[in-house]
Amino acid sequence: MPINTTNILKQGYSRSIKQNGLMLMGIIFVISVLNGLLGVGITRWMAGQQLAGDAVQMNPTSFLPPVLGGLVAFVLSIALLVVSIGAIRVFVSDETERLPREYFSRNMVWAAINFVIGGIIFGIIVALGFVALIVPGIFLLVTLAFWTVYVAVEDQNFIKAFRSSWGLTRGYRLNLFVLGVTVTLLILLVNLVFGLGNLASGSLVGDIVALVFAQVASAITTVFSTAVLATAYTELKVREDEERDETVSEDTSAGQPAA
Repeated sequence: MPINTTNILKQGYSRSIKQNGLMLMGIIFVISVLNGLLGVGITRWMAGQQLAGDAVQMNPTSFLPPVLGGLVAFVLSIALLVVSIGAIRVFVSDETERLPREYFSRNMVWAAINFVIGGIIFGIIVALGFVALIVPGIFLLVTLAFWTVYVAVEDQNFIKAFRSSWGLTRGYRLNLFVLGVTVTLLILLVNLVFGLGNLASGSLVGDIVALVFAQVASAITTVFSTAVLATAYTELKVREDEERDETVSEDTSAGQPAA
């Protein structure tokens, strides 16, 4: 029986606008804006240093702001990774109000390492699929889509998570493809609307306005797509468990002696 993609989208949207979904949007927005402002500041500072001449550029202290900026950006990136992992755990659970601390701390180092390494390998695999032909790339993208959930929720390593996602999506890949296309189109629409902020770019204030608009769109689409992914995962897991129980029941019945 195929999954109801419309229902999954509705549930994903519903989870996104619950209290903890909105809180996640706010956290992601703040982290992303701070990181973006840091990038804008460093870029303009370096441009000013170049205009100041060789005497200033030869000063060793002139390298201090970019180094400090890089360290802060690294910390913000780690924070965003932790929030992303925690968000998956939140949406897979029944919690709709709070952001339980354990979701953002339990086995976080293990999960983060697997997210980073797995993300690189996942990107390479899908990219090779798209290079070969578009269809293999889409197929791999759909079949491996849930690997992040297995890492975040079930504490699997990324290799096992790839295998688990492959098995979970068996029989539902066409439905998941339609779901993925729909989510992608919705994300493009949101980015298009908030992309109007780019009209203000050019000056410092304009760049900041464009940055804020872009990060609002990013926060909304990140939370929504994560909620949809978690919702689809939950439904597929329920079906997988039901099929396993039916198989066990049939095997048990078959092993019983006839009356």
